[in-house]
Amino acid sequence: MIEDIKIQRDHFIYSLKIALGIVVFCIIVHLIFIIIPTPKYYWSIYPRDLGQWYGIFTGHYIHASWGHLASNLPPLFVTVMMIFFFYRSIGWAVYSMIWVLTGFAVFMFARNSSHIGASGLVYGLIAFVFFSGIFRRNIKSVVLMVIMVIMYSGYTAGFIPTDEKVSWESHLFGAIAGLWTAFIFRNYREKDEVIKKPDWYNDHTNKEYYLPRDAFDKTIAEREEEERIKKEEELNSGFTTHSIW
Repeated sequence: MIEDIKIQRDHFIYSLKIALGIVVFCIIVHLIFIIIPTPKYYWSIYPRDLGQWYGIFTGHYIHASWGHLASNLPPLFVTVMMIFFFYRSIGWAVYSMIWVLTGFAVFMFARNSSHIGASGLVYGLIAFVFFSGIFRRNIKSVVLMVIMVIMYSGYTAGFIPTDEKVSWESHLFGAIAGLWTAFIFRNYREKDEVIKKPDWYNDHTNKEYYLPRDAFDKTIAEREEEERIKKEEELNSGFTTHSIW
């Protein structure tokens, strides 16, 4: 018991470090652009501009203002922690896949504009947790799915192109990337998701049963027919025995 608590504590500290590291990295990037005045669109995701392909990897960590950054960091911190704590064995694979797929989809299909911000990552991570509950269907994943619905159901409004300054494409493609990633990793199970079979499950010794094992597989008519045949056999057996004597 104490060992399990220690393991969970270590996992929590690890996921906390990862989440803080990504948040701090976003803050440092923002400070660099303030200290060194460089046009942010050079590092943004600019669709179908092959000369700026690297924006697929860099655009998520650039923000237009402190307000933009502040709106993305809390949900980014929470979702990253959830991924690395509850899905620790595939945490980096999930994060990397959503990061790259979202950036690539925006690069290929979004409107011609500079797309920046971590909101695509946030939507992808939320979608991963949500759809993992649908694909995995165990207690942990379903509870996490419900938590996502309670906390971030309002984020669905981000799919609607109401503001030309908001990259709704990042939100949409991030959610799709999260759905696809959840589907890809649906069969990967953490230790706490593996259902332990009872000791008697693999017990193949012969057992005695009160009723025949196929008792409920037969109709009433079939059982009555069996009883009739059985009685006829008993009568015939009795008649044969009497004749011999």
